[in-house]
Amino acid sequence: MVACAALAADAAAREDAGDLIRRARREAANGRYAEAESSYARAARIARGEERAEALFSQAGLMRSARDAAATYERLMGDGRAGEWSQLAALELAKIHYAMGRYEAARETLRVARLSGSSDEAALFEGMSDVMAGDFDAAIAPLERIRRGRHRTWAMVTRAEAEAGAGRNAAACDIYESLARARVNPAAWYRYAECLEAEGDMARAREEYAELAEEYPQTPEAIRCAGKLSAQVETPPPPRGEEQAAVIPPGKGYTIQFGSFTDRANAIRLSSRIKETFPGVRIDSELVNYREVFRVRIGYYASREEADAAGRDMAQRLDERYTIMPVRPNP
Repeated sequence: MVACAALAADAAAREDAGDLIRRARREAANGRYAEAESSYARAARIARGEERAEALFSQAGLMRSARDAAATYERLMGDGRAGEWSQLAALELAKIHYAMGRYEAARETLRVARLSGSSDEAALFEGMSDVMAGDFDAAIAPLERIRRGRHRTWAMVTRAEAEAGAGRNAAACDIYESLARARVNPAAWYRYAECLEAEGDMARAREEYAELAEEYPQTPEAIRCAGKLSAQVETPPPPRGEEQAAVIPPGKGYTIQFGSFTDRANAIRLSSRIKETFPGVRIDSELVNYREVFRVRIGYYASREEADAAGRDMAQRLDERYTIMPVRPNP
């Protein structure tokens, strides 16, 4: 009788946990992230097995503190009953390490979990971590595993960075050229134009800079292209009116901000979504009251009016709110 009562109590607890998880999903979908995190936390306290792992994993994704999220992911990785949630936790932990500049820790986490063979996203982060750690040859294998899909372009960009880092500039330029021809990545396109410039083919380099600036006008690469085109004119006339190149000195001008987070993982999630429409999105970090804050931003503009005009267009296409921020001088 006692055993039956215990089983019934366990079944009821699991059912309650499932209800809480479903509620948390609805809260998160409606933007009520604090309520969703609370519901996931309550579910994790009464759930068991993979249901508990799901609640913990989802709760970690909503935590504002990267340290707390990392600790939760580590708990899941050490839980033998967590199933696939353990591997998902390893990937998210590696992302946090990467976002915080701990590249050795990021790639070690992915290698111990052996994720790059089954996950393109894990392979991409392992390759990027290798490049950032300066281990350029090690980056090739995980990046080569990504043959198609949404991670393919960034895998090729990172592969080119690895080739250049290893001193194989011709191989890097070949990759940049293939991406430039596809017109899918302004950073790779800009680097291809630099390859042409390094080879002494200034005419073709100018053509690429001009086309890139026209195709991706709201990106940092467009600003750099304007600078390149201005510098390459042999006898430049004095700039006047609208003919003046929109080159912004470091530490001046304005940028468009779409989000500010204390957890870099949240900034990565937002920037990944924005990147599908605006590849020039970036993540800047600043210290605020001795805490690192991560800003999701796009573009550089000479005036607030130019930034606001671009921001309105982007916000309408993304269905996101934006703020115009002054560019702070580099420390």
